[in-house]
This record gives sequence, C-alpha cells and structure tokens, in this order.
Amino acid sequence: MQAKRIKMKLLLDHQVIKKDILSTNLTSVNTSMLGNLMYSAYKDTIDYEGETVEQFIKEIQATLNGKYGKLLSDCSYMIELKNLPVATTIISLFKGAPFVTYNVTHPEHHNKGFSTFLIKKSINSLVEQGYKELFLMVTEGNASAQHMYRKIGFIEQQGEWDELIKRI
Repeated sequence: MQAKRIKMKLLLDHQVIKKDILSTNLTSVNTSMLGNLMYSAYKDTIDYEGETVEQFIKEIQATLNGKYGKLLSDCSYMIELKNLPVATTIISLFKGAPFVTYNVTHPEHHNKGFSTFLIKKSINSLVEQGYKELFLMVTEGNASAQHMYRKIGFIEQQGEWDELIKRI
C-alpha cells in the first residue's frame, strides 16, 4: 500500500545560504552510485516500500531520462564526499512546472544541513532562470522532511495535482 503524500508549493524567491558546501550539478552521474544512495536513504524509513538497489538504479535512470518530465540538470545538485554521493536534489519539469523529484541524504549524513543547502541552491538556480513556483510531494509522517520544507517556506496544498500545477 502506497503511503499518503502531502503536496507542497513554494513561491520562489532568492534564498540566503548560510554556509557553502561543495556541490556539483547533475550533468553526468553514475546511476549506480545514485541508486545506492537512494537505497541507503530510503531503507528502514517511512518511504521504503521494499525496493532493491537494482530497482533504485532503474528509477534513477528513468528519472534522468524524463520519467517525471525533463530533468533540470542545472538546477539539480549532488554533494560527494570521498568520491561517493551523500546527498542529492533532483528537479524535473513535471507537467511544465519545477518539481522536486528526489531529495535524499545518506543516513550517516543527516542533520548536517545538506538537504536544506541543496534545496536552497536549487531554488536560487530556478529563480535565476525565471521560474516562479516549485512543487514537491512528501510522505505524510516524514516529520523531519516536512519540518525542513516548511522552514524553507513550502506550504501544504489541497486539491487535485493538475489543479495545483500551473503552466509556467
């Protein structure tokens, strides 16, 4: 049974980033390494539905190939430590609007501000490109993610998804 998702929206404005963390755009990535990151990030959480590493690798490949709309690689970022990805934020154009497709951090690197940094960096890139809104879905019960998104300024949305997404 799939968990209930909360739809959230942010009206975009430049974000102040308090600390700079070395990150790179998602232009050329090792899908196997990102799949392993996703498996580590999801396993034993409310979002885990029994997927294997191989399924996460296929999901990353499909995402980068447009499963959720065109990948905005210049607005998507990854943090690597010791040549391994430890956090990533992937932004796609879903139904014509910027959408946080994935925002994951390896559990060994939680509470270091990586997700907040990456989301804010993505927001600033979207603002520079003229986008006005950013959407995401978060699992109901994922309190830490909900708290982070609300702290950044995302607001829960009611209604059907198609009604929420405006063509930009």
